[in-house]
Amino acid sequence: MPACIQLRVFADQTSALPGNAGEKGERHSRFQLVTRKVPAHLLERPMAMAKNLQVARTELPALSIGAALAQCSRASAQQWNSQGSCARVAHTAHNKDQFWGYLITTTLAFGLLSNIAVAAPQARASATELCPAAAVPAWPEVAALFESPPRPECFDWNGDGTVSVADWVVAILLLGAGPSPTPWLGTPTPTNTPTNTPTPSATPTPSNTPTRTPTPTPSRTPTQTPTPTITPTPPPCPPDGAASVEIDFQNGELLPDATALVSGELLFPSCNTDSPLATNYSGQVSATGTASFEGLVPGVWIHHVAVLQPPTGQVQHRQGLVVAGPTPNRLRWRLFASVYTVTTPDDRNDSALSLRAALERANTSLAPTLIRFDDAVFPPGQPVTVLLRSALPPLTGGNITIDGYDAGGNAAFRIIDANGGAYPALAIRSARNHVLGLTLRNVGGTDRDVVSIAGPSAFGNAIEDCLIEGSTTGDAVGIDDRAGRDFAATANVIRNSVIRGANDKGIKVTTGAHARVERNWVIHNGNGGVQATLGGRVLVRDNLIEHNEGSSAQNGIAVNGAHPASPEDPALLLADGNLVRRNAGAGVLVRAQSAAYLRANVFAHNARDGGRAQAVDAAGSPAVRADENAFVCNRSAGFVVESDTQVDFGGGAFGGTGGNLFAWNGSGQPRRNFVHAARTPLFARGNYWERCTAPGNCEGVVIDQDIAGNTTQAALTPALAASTAQTPLVRAVRPRVAQAGELVRVIGAGFFPQTSSFVCAGEGGSCEDAFCVTVNGIPATVEAATPTSVFLRMPMTCFGPSTLEIRTPEGSALTEYCIPD
Repeated sequence: MPACIQLRVFADQTSALPGNAGEKGERHSRFQLVTRKVPAHLLERPMAMAKNLQVARTELPALSIGAALAQCSRASAQQWNSQGSCARVAHTAHNKDQFWGYLITTTLAFGLLSNIAVAAPQARASATELCPAAAVPAWPEVAALFESPPRPECFDWNGDGTVSVADWVVAILLLGAGPSPTPWLGTPTPTNTPTNTPTPSATPTPSNTPTRTPTPTPSRTPTQTPTPTITPTPPPCPPDGAASVEIDFQNGELLPDATALVSGELLFPSCNTDSPLATNYSGQVSATGTASFEGLVPGVWIHHVAVLQPPTGQVQHRQGLVVAGPTPNRLRWRLFASVYTVTTPDDRNDSALSLRAALERANTSLAPTLIRFDDAVFPPGQPVTVLLRSALPPLTGGNITIDGYDAGGNAAFRIIDANGGAYPALAIRSARNHVLGLTLRNVGGTDRDVVSIAGPSAFGNAIEDCLIEGSTTGDAVGIDDRAGRDFAATANVIRNSVIRGANDKGIKVTTGAHARVERNWVIHNGNGGVQATLGGRVLVRDNLIEHNEGSSAQNGIAVNGAHPASPEDPALLLADGNLVRRNAGAGVLVRAQSAAYLRANVFAHNARDGGRAQAVDAAGSPAVRADENAFVCNRSAGFVVESDTQVDFGGGAFGGTGGNLFAWNGSGQPRRNFVHAARTPLFARGNYWERCTAPGNCEGVVIDQDIAGNTTQAALTPALAASTAQTPLVRAVRPRVAQAGELVRVIGAGFFPQTSSFVCAGEGGSCEDAFCVTVNGIPATVEAATPTSVFLRMPMTCFGPSTLEIRTPEGSALTEYCIPD
């Protein structure tokens, strides 16, 4: 018997109620959504992320919800009526601002009962028949979403695989104006796969023989990860499936006489083997030497280092994926001249070393400096919070590492909570600091960021494997005031982290600062995901940016305006290989005096436009170049070019090469795959268009059916069919190794993303009518694609060299995958 869920959604609206249009001030309404007898797993699909969620689990009477929630879209109303279903909707208004409530009661022919109540007690509701007379509320914008959608997946707003009344709720919440969302329930933890950097050849030391003992089973509290967890049965290891690890120090010259104990144990295997492979290793390594361990079981391992001489107290832990192959898995530790161990979570404990005291000492100590947490006081797998009573000392000394990984190699269990104070949870004002594996959260006050990196001295800093959440008015991460100097060694880097629940932006780079944003999950931020503004410059690469909603500028990515002191210094956005979807504004907004280069991104299912270029009279006009992107399934338009903007989608002044896909955008007819509202010529040569179905150039069809606005100066030739068949080619895969469920990007060409299905069709994965990706023959879920990139979920955990195959009706491409760098 499935678990019973009582789900209440409270959304405080700030628009005046019907009948009070002329009143000053604001009235508030509260929605309440109650479902009965819902299987618990359905709540894993966040149906109403845009507003404040409260969930209470309770056992309820035996009332079952229908398999499809009030499926009375206009397209299928007749079918459902023939099966005996009916529904009623109570609504109070005919426009967005006055739509306050409705009641749906659905009885399905197969005997299941579903009750959903959405009530606004202040509103006077009148019931009207939903099926068959009116399948949608009288809100025209919502109605248009569900009017015979030719591609239903474009309108599946709640992600349950069907277009139904349930999607109205999500559409209303996404499109309506309201307060910022509460951070998503739960505490997801970033995937802990450290980057293994290739090492130069070092003086070898005798090989340490690993011990063959049973696999340890350390106690771990289950944690959520940014990607769906897939746990297939591990396949058999190949005959030559032993893995090896090679360990050294990246800065051994700092303490050339140092020695350390390095060890590791298998957390869980990625393949099954009957051979006597080792499940742990241990040995010593010198500062300038290398320790090698062979004959290891492939899988996820916990690695440890403890410096023995000099006795600095350095002890660190990491989780990482170890795979078999012709080259060893290389792990590099770092030596520290000064080490401070936090021995209490109490912010004002004078009898032990608090985090506050450790920061004060680190700022004046011999660098590089490590701040770590006592494993006995901060036990593995258990969240322990440092609750701040005032602002922590900023990192001013430089070259300081704060290591938040616990003894099990887990991230996000060591928590710095600002306690709602009007100060950052962590501030960085110096160079080359490294923050690892922490949770940083709960900042209050006005315009305060959870993590603040600011000033010309703040360059080359890195935030990795962190969970950053919960700013009342500011950003989750703010990088300001010329922090960082370029996109190379001096850039400030946010990597492999979860950024969520900020009232303003998830990550904002402003006033001449530079940042790289790589492989993050940016979600549920009220005023947008990532932004460069006021001369800020950001490189955004390989991120998942989704479900940012709740305020007026709720775009996935945005770039906007020059530096206030240097009008000639525009904001800059470089976006490469990002999946930007289901945001409540545009996928990407390029505004005022700014420049953007968009390459191989997917902008899909956004509640407004896939992208928009917008001039601001007093602040100048933007410039955009876009190559090899997919603008698909966006509610309003694929891309909108407003007046006084400069764009190049192929063949224009900025060297654009085209290769973009524009398809299935807009809720009305004809499609709004591209809107050109500017008086300047449109250069968009060599792109793929939904309404172009014939081989060869079909510029006239595109102008008539794909593009709205000023088409008299459109240079489109060649305009290519969206169904253009190509033989695929794979050039690279990022990352090079991955665990099951991780988001992986395949880079190449000819990926045929225009097909209506991304799953393998027929027995044995036949690709006659579909686009298929397999790893060692296991089908992978394809999240999205551009003509040159495929975003997929890894169907297995890497254990050794594997074959990744992409198949289309025109052929297949094979590449070797799961090989350590």
